[in-house]
Amino acid sequence: MNFLDANIYYTRLRTHFRFVYLHCIKHFTIRRFFIGLLYFITIFLVTIISFTSRLLDEILFPNYKNIKIKQPVFIISNPRSGTTFLHRLMCLDEEKFVYNLLYHTTFPSITFYRMIQFFSGIDNKIGKPLHKLMDWINDTLFGGWDDIHATGFNKSEEDEGLHFVSGISPSVGLFTPFLKEFKELYIPDKLDNNTKDNIKKYYKSTIQRWMYALGSDKVFLSKTVMSSGRLEMLHELFPDVKIIFLIRNPYQAIPSFTSMFAEPWTVLHPDIKENSDEYREWGELGIQYYKYFNEQKQNFTKENFITILYTDLVEKPKDTVLKIYEQLKLETSPAFIERLEKATSTAKKYKSTHSYSLETYGFDKEHIYNELKFIFEEFGFEK
Repeated sequence: MNFLDANIYYTRLRTHFRFVYLHCIKHFTIRRFFIGLLYFITIFLVTIISFTSRLLDEILFPNYKNIKIKQPVFIISNPRSGTTFLHRLMCLDEEKFVYNLLYHTTFPSITFYRMIQFFSGIDNKIGKPLHKLMDWINDTLFGGWDDIHATGFNKSEEDEGLHFVSGISPSVGLFTPFLKEFKELYIPDKLDNNTKDNIKKYYKSTIQRWMYALGSDKVFLSKTVMSSGRLEMLHELFPDVKIIFLIRNPYQAIPSFTSMFAEPWTVLHPDIKENSDEYREWGELGIQYYKYFNEQKQNFTKENFITILYTDLVEKPKDTVLKIYEQLKLETSPAFIERLEKATSTAKKYKSTHSYSLETYGFDKEHIYNELKFIFEEFGFEK
């Protein structure tokens, strides 16, 4: 349900109401009640700020509607398959691409960005106290993810924050152990037509705002792992969209996915055990993503779709990026090649200490193989 023009704002109210109901009524405990209350207050405040600032966009920056989104590039995969690494490498091609920082996706408004730029300019002249405050906030909120997925409000990031606030993302599971209650969000392409129309209008309008504020003459580059379930909508919105799909062995990707997305549960829901159905539901979501990718890939032409093995990206990052550029017919520049060479030389020295296993969460290896046999066979993963 949406009471506003979706070009200005869209949120799926039933998702937010369900979250509050599950925590404050159906599965009530004092802890869950306060989690539900905090969730409601946060969504409410973010919505008010975003709606107000986007409404001001209509008055102050109406020309954003004239922005043409041509051949956008989306990096998609199951979470924990190398998308962040690839995205940050391609973001080095700053002459070609425009991309999001995390706060862009939380408050998707030109007016809001201009305000941040204004105060940032003042902050730079007085010793950067706001920058120091932001560093502290990032360390506090995201410090626990440093070895899993380094992030922060001022770092390049995917646009899932936008979909989370809109109530159309299974990333709601970051804050609730009742992920099963939101199964319809696993594959948003299967939602009703009216909802999908509103999602597409809001998303297109948002990308136009991002490009207006960040670089209207460039190509939009997005990393969005949970858009595995939005491939059809992306293709309908942008017929010339270019998709880079990363594939990792499910035996590695699924427990890593679970480890990352259930990380907040250790603080919010310590009563939920790692070896439980609640944790394993992340694996079921991952399985759905593999299946839906397999269904949708045939709808894209070769020059607009490329599948990359995670191992190739990790072992040969520079060659892999150049392979992507060649197949998708993207031009490289000497400046980008130089930055890419420098970044990949450094990246080879990095080794994550993040550990995880199927056994930690009690995943049934045979179940995963039987569900995803086609993936193992097509990409030669060992059973």
